[in-house]
Amino acid sequence: MKVGKYFIILFLYISLFYVFDSHNAFAQMKWYQAYEKGLEAMKDAQWQQAIKYLESAVRVKDKDKAKTRAYGAVFISYFPHREMGICWFNLGYIENAKQELLLSIGQSSSFRAKEYLKRIEDGDYPSVTPKPAPTTPDQDLQPRNQDDLPSAFRPKTDETPPAEESNTAMLVGERLSIAILPFSSKGIGNAFGEIDLLDKLITGFVNVQRFKIIERAQLEKILAEQKLGLSGVVDASTAAQIGKGIGVDAVMTGSVTVGQNAVSIDARLIDTETAAILSAQDAFSSGISLQALSQMLTNLAQKVKNDFPIVNGFIIGVNNEKLTLDVGLTNGIKKGMKCNVFREGAPIVHPVTGKVIGKMIDEICEIQIIDAFDAYSFASITKIKKGTPSIQDKIITK
Repeated sequence: MKVGKYFIILFLYISLFYVFDSHNAFAQMKWYQAYEKGLEAMKDAQWQQAIKYLESAVRVKDKDKAKTRAYGAVFISYFPHREMGICWFNLGYIENAKQELLLSIGQSSSFRAKEYLKRIEDGDYPSVTPKPAPTTPDQDLQPRNQDDLPSAFRPKTDETPPAEESNTAMLVGERLSIAILPFSSKGIGNAFGEIDLLDKLITGFVNVQRFKIIERAQLEKILAEQKLGLSGVVDASTAAQIGKGIGVDAVMTGSVTVGQNAVSIDARLIDTETAAILSAQDAFSSGISLQALSQMLTNLAQKVKNDFPIVNGFIIGVNNEKLTLDVGLTNGIKKGMKCNVFREGAPIVHPVTGKVIGKMIDEICEIQIIDAFDAYSFASITKIKKGTPSIQDKIITK
């Protein structure tokens, strides 16, 4: 009898071990392994599972590229946005598919992405009814395990924080402030006519609603007061000095090249404290029309936005001015990123309804990531606002 009892306990222990191990296998998977798993799932037409793997890969390495280093001297062809677009296409979510395919083409144009985009434009859909972009999971799409759904479309549960709390966290502190300086130009002449490329670029960055952008008129006024020119700012250290004088977190500069009725733009976002390049992106337009140029600049702004995801986390260690955070590369955290540290206080209660509509917030300080690893990162304090940070204080990327 005792032997049978011990056998059952041993069996349950082994079963629980394998369940736990399989659950954690996905979280511990490298980005290139997740990408390969996504491609394998696509071969078996497991579109939902493929999206799950591809989303995991994108959280670490976001850009489609014909040649990307996976590890050591091993390079792979890496197109997660394109493949997600194809998955959405086969599931019938045409708008989602179109967005991912356009993003892929903007990052690294490929025949496969263009082929599926043309099918969308021609109305050549698969044998499923086209669906609008999902806001909650469609019953027909729900896998048995809700974890198989892309994170954005998982249903709300009782454990999901109320919308008011989530929104409060999103609004803590200022967003990353950027001044967009004039770009150097090659071969432009009168190619753009009356189109003001700098104004369109500023508009593109304002529209992505991620950064605090200094208005052009305000920028020109500040530069004039400091007797600084508006052109020829190419050197990173010079751009950083100007940005520091203006009082912004980063400055954007770069170049625009025109040739054979096509335009390309290269942009660099430079940290004003360290002169380090925080983001380097490019975009291309095969035409010089207002629509083509606007789309090119929108693509550029979206690429830079993708380099700065909104990430929430906690301080889990304090050693003088060096902090340890519970978020890292897998969450989109990178060296050089700036974050706001805050502490939640007493709830804010509506005096009539009695409903909790938020919490009091104390902004503690600003910090900058000095090193990032898969599951955690280190940061240093750059600006004290109110007191000193402590373990369990919350952080949000600036």
